[in-house]
Parts: sequence; structure tokens; C-alpha cells
Amino acid sequence: MSPRHGTPVRGLSNVPRSSVRDQRFGRLFRDLPPAVFGESDEQSRNALIALGRSISQLPEKPGPKGELDKALGVPDPDENLEIPSGYTYFGQFVDHDITFDPASSLDRFNDPDALQDFRTPRLDLDSVYGSGPDDQPFLYAEDGAHLLLGKPTDGGIDGVDLPRNRHFKNGVEKSRLALIGDKRNDENIIVSQLHSLFLRFHNRVLDRISAGREPTSTDFQRAQQLVRWHYQWIVLHDFLPRIVGTETYKQVVVGPGELPVLNLYKPGGRYAFIPVEFSTAAYRYGHSQVRPSYALNQFVGSSTTDPTLHPVDNDGNTAVFFRVPIFSAANSLAADGVSEDQALALDRANLNGFRELPDSWAIDWGYFLDDVTALASPVAKPAQRSYKIDTQLVEPLENLPDHKGEKGSPLRSLAILNLLRGWRFELPSGQSVARYLSIKKADILDDDDLFDRKNVDPDNTLAERRKQILKDNPAFADNAPLWFYILKEAEILGKGEHLGPAGGTIVAEVLAGLILADGQSFLSQWPEWKPTLPGKQTDHFTLSDLINFATGAAPRSGDPTAG
Repeated sequence: MSPRHGTPVRGLSNVPRSSVRDQRFGRLFRDLPPAVFGESDEQSRNALIALGRSISQLPEKPGPKGELDKALGVPDPDENLEIPSGYTYFGQFVDHDITFDPASSLDRFNDPDALQDFRTPRLDLDSVYGSGPDDQPFLYAEDGAHLLLGKPTDGGIDGVDLPRNRHFKNGVEKSRLALIGDKRNDENIIVSQLHSLFLRFHNRVLDRISAGREPTSTDFQRAQQLVRWHYQWIVLHDFLPRIVGTETYKQVVVGPGELPVLNLYKPGGRYAFIPVEFSTAAYRYGHSQVRPSYALNQFVGSSTTDPTLHPVDNDGNTAVFFRVPIFSAANSLAADGVSEDQALALDRANLNGFRELPDSWAIDWGYFLDDVTALASPVAKPAQRSYKIDTQLVEPLENLPDHKGEKGSPLRSLAILNLLRGWRFELPSGQSVARYLSIKKADILDDDDLFDRKNVDPDNTLAERRKQILKDNPAFADNAPLWFYILKEAEILGKGEHLGPAGGTIVAEVLAGLILADGQSFLSQWPEWKPTLPGKQTDHFTLSDLINFATGAAPRSGDPTAG
């Protein structure tokens, strides 16, 4: 069974406030008091649910919801024109690479022994490589050096499914489970196709190193290092500048050839640690970037004329989508007594994962990233953009499919789950964190900013709701939940295009610090190293360059094994 959206990562519930750093999870702000939002747990919970409803705009009653997206190529005011949508799912891929727990449960809040169950937090692609060909040979081809690939896709788009096993029930083959290092990378079709690209990326690097002969263990190790270093470069110098903004990037990451400046995050002990302020607040900025739906290629989700009705929850609500919705509660994997045709229709009504890639559904990455040259179809330029980083989540995130049994529960809303999680893990308020970071006074948000009290437009329903939430819950005064504060900071100071100073500093320092703390990373072994695989720019390498190389579209000049 898949880990549930909004589920606390096991072990987070026992994060010490002491100076101990030798744990898998820790705190950045040990001395700041936790934010509380009422005189009782019930008051705090109700206040956070009210705030979460204003973020996700939960419907008051079932019924038709109208058009929840726009057709491909139609302007959308919610789009962030600065960040292509591929980086939303690359961020998810990175998250899965630095933490893993196969036994998460929403109800597990006190499990001190669980701290030893986590993957060491490094950006080393163990979500792809697992524990290696000797320990997990089922992830690898017969030579023990190439990663195992799944079935090539039909339909004219260059794609490969994840490798999958065969699963039978009562003699009938059912869903085929992915054979990968982290099952979460099969939780939606977009991230599963991204994982597949990394499998192909490793194999192509290995082929260039072995040059047509049988690869040796040394070849595998060289390829693995080259793949990891280019991936770490992408995180530092392609992903982070887009997410945290140029100013924060230059202050923390500094730039190629320089070591990061870490004033806040100082990993120590045997392992680096994941700060809860990062994992349960700052890095959850990506939830606001998610679009309600996506076009995958010229055949799937790219119609500009004929919308289709798709179910989005279990309450009988339907909505019109012009592209394929990210997921819906309707899923043939959980449906009993449906015909084969009905099951196929349910599967193709969403981007739900944990299933084989449907025919013609391979992603044409030109629909998700700029500068991708390995295209089999014409693409509307620019590629689909992410949504703005702000205090609004799209409607499919109000009805999480992995919480579909909780009909009518606020725990079906990702926004509410995030707020409740931050409270249960005793995060400090956003204002106290901003002050701790010595952010200039003019950039520290006040209640007028956070709860829209400066908005005097009586027709702005959301602003009126936020004002009323503060009036009804005075505990929010100068005491905003950290995740909400970080989103609002991005909305106001980053104009929805990137994180603000508090959120950006946390994200940049933690990701850069994890790479720096890894003795096998390029920052530790060779800080002045530059990418050696061919890309659009010399001495640089982007996510688009990785896709072009993995799919065979990159130029073949140069020696990719140098260094």
C-alpha cells in the first residue's frame, strides 16, 4: 500500500529539542517556542482546519464544479511563468531521495525506535540505485551494471515504463508493481517517468564509459559517480536558483566552484539530519506549484476543444478538465465489480500511479521543460508552467485519493494535513523564524499581510474569509503557522515566482548542506568540478540536458568520463 499524502514521516514524531544532532531528523530552531493556536488541542485543531479550508477552498456541498483548468495554450493567471512544471516533480523526486520510510502511518506519533529506520539523508540517488547490485540484484540487468528498464511505450513518443513484476490473484494477473529503490517514485505517472529517465541516464553514461565492451564493476562505479555528481549539480545550480530566487541562491549556494555559506544548517555527528522545519514546512512549498491537470504529449491531454468530465472525489462531485487531472478517487485498482472497459476508463481518467504506463502515455518532456530537443511531436511553447507559489492549492488536492475512505473528513485536504502536521511537530511560528534569521524588518510579514487585512475589496471572498479567520482565532496574531507563512512570503515578496527570504534560506541551506556533508559528493571531493557531459551551455548541466542525454538527443562531442 502506498504511503499516504500528508502522512507524517515515521520518526518525525520524536524529534529532540536538545543539542543532539546525531539523528536522522532534527531541528533548526531548537530554542524557539512551538506555535500553539488555542488554549486546548481542540481549539488549535479547529483553528488550523479553518485556515486550511481557506487555502484549499473546500466546497461546502457536493455538485458540479465547473472547469478546473484551461486548455493547453490558453493563458492562465495562476501560472508561474518563471518555472516550468517539470521542476515541480523534480522537487518531489529529490524529496524521495533524501528520506524514506516504508512504514509511515498517520496515527504513529510516538515511535522513538523508528529513528534508526531511515535512509541516510544524502543526494546520492539511492532511490534509484537501491543498496547496489550485490544486495538488490532485481534492480539491475544480468550484467549487474545496467539498471533494469521496463517496457518501451507505444504511440510514437520515446518513453520507457518502470520495470515491473508480475502479480496474480486467483490466477488472474493484476497490477504490476514497480521494481525500483523507492516505491513512492511510482505514485504518479509524472514522477514515475522521471525515475525512468534516471534509469536511462545511468545506462547511457555506463555505455559511454564501457565503449561497447562488457562493463566491469569499476565502470559501474565510475558511471554511478558521474550520474550522482551531475544530479547534485542540477540540484545546486539549476533547481535551487529557480526555487529560492537569485538573491538567496547567491547568498547561500554562492555559485559554481565555491562552497555554500551555511549560517543556519550545520549538520554534524555520523549523519547529516533532515530538519523538521524543512520537511514539514519549507519544502512543502511544492504543493502550491501543482497544477490541477497536465498534457502529457500531443495525444494525451492536449485537446484545446473538447473537455472531458472526470470524477475527482468519492462524493459524486465531477469537474470539467481540458487536460488529464493529477489524480482522482476513481481508480480501477481499488474498484471491485467493474467491467474491463470501465476499469480502463477509470485508469485513464487521471495520472494516478502504481500501475503500468498506458499506451501512448509516455511523457513528451517538451510539455514540461524548456530546451528539450528529444521530441517526437510539436509542442506549444513555452512548456506547461508550474502554478505560483502562494497560499492556494488546486482542487484535486482537497480530496486525496489515498484518504478516500474518510468521506467528509478534513483529513482529505492536503492543506489541512500540512497545517496539522506542523502543529503536532511543534514548529515555531513563521514570524519567530523570520526574526531569528535577522530578515530585515520591512520583509517580515505582519498580520495585515498574512490575513489580507490590507485588502479592502469587498468582492474578494478569500480576503474576507482570511480576515474573519484571524478575528475568530486571535491566537494566529503574530503567530502564523510556519508553512502558511512561507507560502504567503513567496506570494508577496517572491511575487509567486520563488520562495521568500525565510523559506528560501531554509531550503537552500538544507539541500546545499546535505551535499556538502556527503563525503562522496563533488562539493566534498572536488568543489571546482564542472559537468563533463554535453549540455546546452559549456560547464553547466540542467534537467533538460539530462533528458536530452538520457534519450540520445545530446551532442556526442567531448569526453563524458573526464574527471
